[in-house]
Amino acid sequence: MDLVEAGARWGTPLYVLDTDRLRANLDGLARAVAPDRLLYSLKTNYLPAVTEIVRERGYGVDVVSGYELRAALRAGFRPEDIVFNGPVKTEDELRAATDAGVFVNIDGEQEIDFLGGLGRPVEVGLRVFPPQDVYAGAPPLPKRATPSKFGWPLADADRLVRAIRQRPSLRLRGIHCHLGSQITSVPALLAALEEVIAWVAGVGGIDLLNLGGGFGVPGIQRIKGAVAGLSEVRAATGGLPPQPVFDPAELVAGARKALADNGLSGVQVCWEPGRRVVSDTVTLLTTVATVKRTGEGTWVLLDGGLNLLPTAGVAERHRYEALRQDAPQQSFFLGGPLCYEGDVFSLDALLPEDIRPGDLVAVHDAGAYSVTRATSFNRPRAAVAAISADGGQLCWRAERDEDIFRFEDVR
Repeated sequence: MDLVEAGARWGTPLYVLDTDRLRANLDGLARAVAPDRLLYSLKTNYLPAVTEIVRERGYGVDVVSGYELRAALRAGFRPEDIVFNGPVKTEDELRAATDAGVFVNIDGEQEIDFLGGLGRPVEVGLRVFPPQDVYAGAPPLPKRATPSKFGWPLADADRLVRAIRQRPSLRLRGIHCHLGSQITSVPALLAALEEVIAWVAGVGGIDLLNLGGGFGVPGIQRIKGAVAGLSEVRAATGGLPPQPVFDPAELVAGARKALADNGLSGVQVCWEPGRRVVSDTVTLLTTVATVKRTGEGTWVLLDGGLNLLPTAGVAERHRYEALRQDAPQQSFFLGGPLCYEGDVFSLDALLPEDIRPGDLVAVHDAGAYSVTRATSFNRPRAAVAAISADGGQLCWRAERDEDIFRFEDVR
């Protein structure tokens, strides 16, 4: 089944999940990082239609809240294949995770106190971060402008290591370091991770190293430093430099060398990709609702907007494709249906010059942080159709008015 068939059958706006592409992505990434372990980031896309395939492909899963933990268990992931991360974990969540046998990476100091007081042995990890800015380009990297809210700077982490090791019931097995999303420079990420690896060698006693994810995808390009104002973004859209190709195999090879150089060849390494797995597996399929031709430019407004893909917008370039390609293309302003000035996908989208209401427009790379971050602002959330070479079916229904207002019932 293709996108046009999906739109005709289920209408728009509609998320369309290509399960064949998902399987290919999972298998290709597993080959690129072998023999390292892979943990899928559940927050990226928690659709059961996605997580079932992820689990079948042998991945573990990274969760960051109690309800994500429950979702992972409900999806059939074994407790030993789940890792619990996140900057805030309640005592109930920590108890549920450890009761189930789920590995916890400590972030806050109070987690040490709680886990150390459970009265039973608990193996844990500690989240840290190096000082470098991995988005700054090629090494040498400047210091990041602001500290991360996740984990602990390496300069402070020794104190946390001592605090954990002073608890007789806690065993510090792992170190976790995840440095962001849509990182496009392998050399920059490696430079930062090498500092973490060198620090881990000095800590000693670590046999599990989770080096995070954030692997950049080619279908999205962010405008560095862009702000919400459309005029500033418009000035930046014309001549963006080509984006580096992020090669996971190159990253893994570099990390292995750094581990060997620091006497850590025997440490088990984990990576936790999310966007790299699902970004190009989902398309947000929309219909042109109206075309407004003005002296300052032409607006093409779609029936799906940033309520369905909140991380998109003028500061994050996606590929927009009209599914009717029978006319020359020209540049348009492309926006969604929301009563909100910021609901703008692009200020230079190339579409057929005679684009008209009823035409289908695909917003590509909609698999990450779409369903999980969509809102019902102005309009209900959209359905999801799962398609493959063999056909297709709805796997997630559209939100209804009664879904939104059910919270009125407080009995």
